[in-house]
Amino acid sequence: MESQYETLSTLKWWGQPRSVHHEHFKWLRENDPVSWHGPPEALDPELDNSQGYWSLVRHADIRAVSRDPETFSSADGVFVDDFPQLESMLSFIVTDAPRHPQMRNIVSVAFTPRNMKKMEDEIDSLISDVVDEVAPLGEGDLAQLLTKEVPGRAFAANFGIDDETLRRKVMDLAEQLGAWNDPEYAHIGSPLIVFADASFQLGEIAKALAAERRENPRDDLMSWVAAASYEGEKLTTEEVGVFFALVAGAANATTRHSMGHVLALFQEHPDQLAWLMADFDGRINEVINELLRYETPIMHFRRTATRDVELGGKQIKKGDKVVLWYIAGNRDPEVFPDPDRFDATRKAVDHLSFGGGGPHYCIGHLLGRRLLRTQIEQVYTRMHDLKIGERHLLLSNFMNGVMKLPATWTPEKS
Repeated sequence: MESQYETLSTLKWWGQPRSVHHEHFKWLRENDPVSWHGPPEALDPELDNSQGYWSLVRHADIRAVSRDPETFSSADGVFVDDFPQLESMLSFIVTDAPRHPQMRNIVSVAFTPRNMKKMEDEIDSLISDVVDEVAPLGEGDLAQLLTKEVPGRAFAANFGIDDETLRRKVMDLAEQLGAWNDPEYAHIGSPLIVFADASFQLGEIAKALAAERRENPRDDLMSWVAAASYEGEKLTTEEVGVFFALVAGAANATTRHSMGHVLALFQEHPDQLAWLMADFDGRINEVINELLRYETPIMHFRRTATRDVELGGKQIKKGDKVVLWYIAGNRDPEVFPDPDRFDATRKAVDHLSFGGGGPHYCIGHLLGRRLLRTQIEQVYTRMHDLKIGERHLLLSNFMNGVMKLPATWTPEKS
């Protein structure tokens, strides 16, 4: 079965239907759950991807590694591909203790109950506004009209970006940040250049905003984060910029693409949609867990071993890359019986789509849930006779993205 250990590392394989990937991960779970793979296919001639990696596909192993940052470090990179200079581009997540908990504690100060309520109210209002624009049309690409617009506008509102041109630029850059392999962005340059260009531009925008907010604070997330302190420590202006870029990318990745999958899944399972809408408030939280489990938005993150360690009967050496395949752990039958079946009634509280726990658990998961909840409610109470076409997925080994989603519906009278 040598091919089983080569295929994950090629971009061609990731261009196959998702069902092929799930079957492969199932084979690994059953036959070799801690497996060694050859170096990933080079994204760029200048990249050194010469090192192979370990793949973890079981839920328990992924959780164990996620919760042991002393043994499994994030500081050397979080993608299976070796992108250089990640420390300067994404230092919030590509950081270990002591700086990572310091940064996270500072940012957490900004997420007070009062500030969370304000952001949630903004989210609800802007989603209503987006559906106001989309519902009368009757047809269109919901990946552009809805699922890209909502998190993009929510992010801009939370960070106090009022200028429409700047908001649109940030939304487009956030999309570019996670689409480095997609042919649509090849005109910018190699995948590394696509990623670096988006990250740099977002960071420059953020640094300018952070500096301005420190001089003239407003009631928005940028001002809160720029002013926040924990035990006398504050983020530098550069670190505020990195946080801005990270949140922009995360909003685009998790909520945008998750909502695209939501629309397609409910098209395939109208009975489960009907069950949800019969008691929306009582059922939506559990349904969101199952939606995130079944269509995992971020397919992997990586760690690097800081010492020799045994895992699953295999000897992992200091310096080895260890890849956490959330897309596989979320279909582990030891945790989720009949995992390849979408079941809105499932209690999927242990899904890995916000991480496996530990210090890098997604800090924005509550806002992400709110974005999904309000979109689902607005869409299925206002866009009647909704018919969803075929999903066009992003070419990526990292993000489970929906780039195009044609649809028709009965236009809402304005």
